[in-house]
Amino acid sequence: MQLSKSKVIVASLFLFCSSVMAETIGIGTTKGGATAQISAAISKVVSANSEVQVRPQAMANTQQYIPLVNSGKIQLGLANVPQTRYAVSGTGMSEGKPNPDLKMIVTLFTFRTGLMVSEKSGIASVSDLKGKKMPAFKERALGDYIIDAFLESGGLSSDDVKGVPTSNFPTMWKMFKEGQIDAAIVAVGSKPAFDFDASMGGVNFLDFGVDNIAVSQKYLPGSFLTETNGDSPGEAEGLHAISFDYALFANKDVPDATIMEVVKAMYENPEQLRETSPLWKNFDPALMGKATGVDFHPGAIAFYKEKGIWQE
Repeated sequence: MQLSKSKVIVASLFLFCSSVMAETIGIGTTKGGATAQISAAISKVVSANSEVQVRPQAMANTQQYIPLVNSGKIQLGLANVPQTRYAVSGTGMSEGKPNPDLKMIVTLFTFRTGLMVSEKSGIASVSDLKGKKMPAFKERALGDYIIDAFLESGGLSSDDVKGVPTSNFPTMWKMFKEGQIDAAIVAVGSKPAFDFDASMGGVNFLDFGVDNIAVSQKYLPGSFLTETNGDSPGEAEGLHAISFDYALFANKDVPDATIMEVVKAMYENPEQLRETSPLWKNFDPALMGKATGVDFHPGAIAFYKEKGIWQE
């Protein structure tokens, strides 16, 4: 039995539309740590609740995939706001390498980070790090900026500690666990924090100090300080952690419709995101359009205006 010409055309259009709607895009992420957790959650929730399938593209560090998102080889990427601002302007850790085609699509949540030490180390404050072994990253990576900020908050500098060459965050965490370094950068509430607490017999975060906000912003533009509440390993109540919003960004040429699908899925399914990790505990859909100092993608702006939550 032959199909009529009109039915063939309709069937062809249906297949074409299905292939367009079932779009697959990549999200730049790291091989471990908080960024990997966040990207996995976004990929799962967006893929399950939209016509866009998101696939993580894991690399050693953020600086490797940011240029790929800027060039359009990867559609989405994750980073904290200070690093994203540096990347767009070509300053700081992206000195001389601007990425002007990055556009914000979601301000995710506040990311609290600090220096973690073993309870057995006897290190109680940043000033106690003098003479201790600290990770030293290659090519002035994000880790160096965080460590420099902490050291200055305690009246120290890199000259006062023993720098141990470290290639990336997963390597740093392995070295910390094995005792090759005395402190490591860890996100409050992240999986590594729980892992270290269980494997090292207890851990502590060091207090950044409430009076050191200018130091934080010097190294990490857009950062601020928040108090810990004791809800996860190492975070004694009342400590001050360096905090910054985490950003989901996209290449400027990703179609508006695709971006709207991504942000819509996240906006409508916050509980599914929160179920993936304590990192999402304070995720608030109403703040997805919060200003960060980085221009937003037109597709995201359109969605946030439609929902009445556009804040820039």
